Amino acid sequence: MRNIGIQPTDPLAWVFAIAELGTLGPRLRVRNHRSGESVVGSGAANVSLTSYGKRISTVWQTIETIGAGTVKPRRLILWLDDRDAYLDPPATLKRLQARGLEIRHCRDYGPHKKYFPYLNEILPDEPDRTLVTADDDVYYPPTWLAELLAAHRPGEVTAFRARVRSDGPYRTWPMCTTTEASETVFATGVSGVAYPPELLGALRDRGEAFAHVCPRADDYWLHYAAVATGIPIRQVRDVAAYFWPIVLVSSRGLWDGCGTANDAIAVRTQQTWLNSGDGAETGAE
Repeated sequence: MRNIGIQPTDPLAWVFAIAELGTLGPRLRVRNHRSGESVVGSGAANVSLTSYGKRISTVWQTIETIGAGTVKPRRLILWLDDRDAYLDPPATLKRLQARGLEIRHCRDYGPHKKYFPYLNEILPDEPDRTLVTADDDVYYPPTWLAELLAAHRPGEVTAFRARVRSDGPYRTWPMCTTTEASETVFATGVSGVAYPPELLGALRDRGEAFAHVCPRADDYWLHYAAVATGIPIRQVRDVAAYFWPIVLVSSRGLWDGCGTANDAIAVRTQQTWLNSGDGAETGAE
């Protein structure tokens, strides 16, 4: 899986990358059936993700790539709101459970499931642990967690893929081209994001307010939470990473076709975090 997640720079590199991608699914299936290797280890972070619907039958591929990393998470947690899937997960996930994957049931918080249940159930017992969130439709490269944690600094949010926020509409926000930390760096969750304990505590204190403000846009909620608490955001590389998606299930993004819905969500979320109590002064523009 060495080429997965590496941006090809020439036609020949594209050929090799696509060839490797074409064989990755079968190799992961063999690993899932035969490997007894743990998917967790001594990494300095817990990894959390969620899935739903038909994606529950394919999320095992994402989890296998995380578990095959050069650095493995301390805990690897999959949150499911589907009680039937939680009680009787697919065989692929059962095999991963035997190797250290935790499957937990939670309410349906939409995309916020990847972090919000964690705040209530895990954070109280591990208040100093960094949380890394992952998406359920991505093949993560072997160095994913190692590189993310190497770039991560205390008191910062760190992401592999980000835009740079401006006063213009979302569609005009350029991709991030720097590793400098700033409150204007807008992390997008697809390629993985590391969150410091200070931010996790602030998110827990706000409770379920996101359900009324941005129920389907967790990236906005997490971004303005960081801005309001004075926590800067840093991109791992000076080029935004985009790892190979699991094509059959991939459908994501803040872009809604015209951008107006996202811009309205951004305004509401910013006002909620910056103009209403906690953090109203910090980072306000």
